[in-house]
Amino acid sequence: MHVTVKWFKDQFNVSLHAREGVEEFLTVKGCRIVAGKDGYFVGFPATKNETSGKWWTHVWSNEKFQAEVIRVANEAKPGGPAAKKPQASNDDIPF
Repeated sequence: MHVTVKWFKDQFNVSLHAREGVEEFLTVKGCRIVAGKDGYFVGFPATKNETSGKWWTHVWSNEKFQAEVIRVANEAKPGGPAAKKPQASNDDIPF
């Protein structure tokens, strides 16, 4: 699997590809990196229930995938360490 990130101001889109160089088969738009009490996590799109005030997420992922998305997103962030080249993950991520 190949993961790419494209930033739009303070949010980004995460795309999944079968391998590098092929069209994505899934894109999640409007993601953020959030600092939580246990460290950073990917804030996927969510909807707030106006009655209860509770947030309902639209996407879930495991910790390994979240760590990979955060790594790729940080490297791809405008002005980040690798801002001049496209960022992607290794094709052999075991998740």
